[in-house]
Amino acid sequence: MTLKSIIRHFIILNIFCAFQITYTQIKVSQTPQWVIEQSYDKSPDIETKDISYGLLTLLSDEQIHIPKKERYIRFARKITDNVGIQDGSSISINYDPTYQQLTLHSIVVYRNGKRINKLNVNDFQVIRKESNSESYIYDGSLNAVANLADIRNGDILDVAYSNKGFNPIHGDHFSGATALNDFQPVGKINYYLISKRKLNYKLTNTQVEPKVSTYNGYITYNWQTTLAKAPEFEDNTPSWYMAYDNLFVSDYNSWAEVVLWGLNVYEKDGPISQALRTKIEEIKSNFDYEGDRIRVTLKFVQEEIRYLGLESGIGAYKPFSPNKVFEQRFGDCKDKTWLMVSMLRAMNIEAYPALVNTYYGETLHEFLPSPKVFDHVVVKVINKDGEALFYDPTLNNQFGHHDAIAFPEYGNVLVIKDGVTAPESVTNNVENLVEVYDTFDLPTVGGPATLRVHTLYKGAEADMMRRRYKYTSLSNLSKEFKSYYEDLYDGVEVIEEPSIDDDSLSNRLIVEEHYKINSIWKPMVGNEKNISADFSPYSILDVFISPNTKERQTPFALYYPSHKKHHITVMLPRKWSLNTDDVTINSKSFIYSMQGKLNNHGNILYLDYEYENKKGYVSLEDFNEFYTKIKEAEEILSYYVYIPKSYATSEKLFNSFEGKKIVSSFMTFFYWALGIAVAIIVGLIFFVRHQNRNREF
Repeated sequence: MTLKSIIRHFIILNIFCAFQITYTQIKVSQTPQWVIEQSYDKSPDIETKDISYGLLTLLSDEQIHIPKKERYIRFARKITDNVGIQDGSSISINYDPTYQQLTLHSIVVYRNGKRINKLNVNDFQVIRKESNSESYIYDGSLNAVANLADIRNGDILDVAYSNKGFNPIHGDHFSGATALNDFQPVGKINYYLISKRKLNYKLTNTQVEPKVSTYNGYITYNWQTTLAKAPEFEDNTPSWYMAYDNLFVSDYNSWAEVVLWGLNVYEKDGPISQALRTKIEEIKSNFDYEGDRIRVTLKFVQEEIRYLGLESGIGAYKPFSPNKVFEQRFGDCKDKTWLMVSMLRAMNIEAYPALVNTYYGETLHEFLPSPKVFDHVVVKVINKDGEALFYDPTLNNQFGHHDAIAFPEYGNVLVIKDGVTAPESVTNNVENLVEVYDTFDLPTVGGPATLRVHTLYKGAEADMMRRRYKYTSLSNLSKEFKSYYEDLYDGVEVIEEPSIDDDSLSNRLIVEEHYKINSIWKPMVGNEKNISADFSPYSILDVFISPNTKERQTPFALYYPSHKKHHITVMLPRKWSLNTDDVTINSKSFIYSMQGKLNNHGNILYLDYEYENKKGYVSLEDFNEFYTKIKEAEEILSYYVYIPKSYATSEKLFNSFEGKKIVSSFMTFFYWALGIAVAIIVGLIFFVRHQNRNREF
């Protein structure tokens, strides 16, 4: 049977069983003869302080007979503390009944040197557990669950079972991955493969080479580690960074072979239905410009085809036909992608599916070629000018011109197109910007202030803000905004409800807010004789990440893309004098600048900040430079104004100098006011402090 016929056969079965739970009987048998029995140390040299959750894995054993399509799993874990009894007494085995048969081999408890048989198939319940149902993905897999009776602290639970059957979408190909260590020490890890063809393998973070041998004419590969140490984890490590000792295995020799596999999966499904043809002709007749046709087709698939994945068996890889997806008005990433590609091709627009890994796209080159590397599918379009454009049909509420629609930072993608031999890197050229304009009005010293906020969102930032206000009520959104400012200031009151102006054509969204801040003045930290008011670029603080230590062993993650501009205007109660600030800090990873100045009349303070990350992480070789530069930026992240508390509470003193010029030099004021003014000077000198620098007004 060819791969194409297998796919057709199973996709029909998948559709028929999409909403039906199939409870396949669990079998019991002896350990398969091809399995190599593994011994393990019941008291390995692992310190108690390194054990988490009261459970220690003594053995992790995985053996795969590729020609038989059988996978044997055995694990032995020891309960080292009473807190481990809860998890240590439960067994959960996941399998897909559409192509797998679960067989139990043994369940044994070792207690005080005695062997207790716990294998009873009637202890198992088969349940459908959709771990991704919150994301509207239903894979149809089942969990065989057993909670064993009479499990005690100090027991060793030894479990062995097999799953027979591989996903038929892969035909005779095999690929897989495993880790040769775990989040805590493991007594022994064994990974054994039997193959009829030579396998490619690749290791990361480890040098454990396999023992290669033969078995009944097959090639065998065996990796083993004992007393495997846990990797070192650091805060703020990028999601794509692989900290574990990873092993990748594949019989694919190139990415071109994976593309060939994809071409068989995304094969032409036959003629387009009349209903779908009518929709395509509607778009063509209403829009002559190619860019508009691309944009409208994307919007149709994003907004009118709801996201829902039925991914049992080969449904995890093979899309439903565009006709069916259009008719049922739902589908997952591959369904929506294939529908959009098919619609665009029917308009003579060049389009292809593209496979991505949403977590490891940045390190895709670390993997061996395999379809299993990918977890998502998007669309690549090549317009009539030869420009490559990428779209994610699973997103929604995206706007803008067809060539300025934001595409997530997926890193590298593998385009399913004849002749493609390697993944390509995708660079998002869409401007993603948040620009905030704050206007503070401080009519009196020590009194309340008003704050007007004007926030402009562009690109992906506009898309995210749009989703936010569409998925929640405006009243809740108003409460969220108010709560945000309450974390910054005390006594916040809403003067006007927030308003939203959404320019969808240019994908610009503007939010206007207006608040009263009753307690903007606070006792000054370190000198309670003074009161101060803070002004900070909080939009930058939301994405500003400063490491706690200069020592680093892994890359340091940054918010990306992240471009923030924050302008602060402070209407001061009096005329002031202030030196100008103009600082720019430029590193390999980010650029940050701030300017501070007064207007010509000296009664309006302007603070302008800008921060942009150049990439999504800091490499190890750039970390020392980043650490130094980010600490410099941290020193100039806010301004605050402070004055003596006695001046703020003396209305008579304040009124007696209303309208008079307040000079910045203490000695000039001293000679002008003579000795009588000595008692007043402390109260009349206003200070702006820019972190550790003092400014006189």
